[in-house]
Amino acid sequence: MNILGISAYYHDSAAALVRDGEIIAAAREERFSRQKHDSRFPTNAVDYCLQAGEIIAKQLDYVVFYEKPLVKFERLLETYIAYAPLGFRQFLMALPLWLRQKFHLPREMDKALMGQYKGCYVFIEHHESHAASAFFPSGFEEAAILTMDGVG
Repeated sequence: MNILGISAYYHDSAAALVRDGEIIAAAREERFSRQKHDSRFPTNAVDYCLQAGEIIAKQLDYVVFYEKPLVKFERLLETYIAYAPLGFRQFLMALPLWLRQKFHLPREMDKALMGQYKGCYVFIEHHESHAASAFFPSGFEEAAILTMDGVG
């Protein structure tokens, strides 16, 4: 089973290819773009992972995005409202990116995969992404995981 994981549009966008539970390739977009903390869609990192795995997009079983965009937007909206009117300017600055890309992630991923991937995109909870990235490659059959970060 080939699973492509994607992180984008926040900071340090990246991609990883996992085959049958083993990490085949992983890369941050900044390694290709030479732009520190590149947040754009990781097209180059995706290409690298597919090449390293010697597959094309239509051979992917799943493409997984590291968060649920609508859940994140709701959290951002709540934060902006809680700090209104101070947060309104930041909200107006963030909104174009949401309208252009973040609300349209399947379209953006289709573009990056050149329309070859025909499966459904999977969007998982942000903190579950952190937990999965620690647990699944660990080799343990079970574990207790505490996830903490500066978001959410």
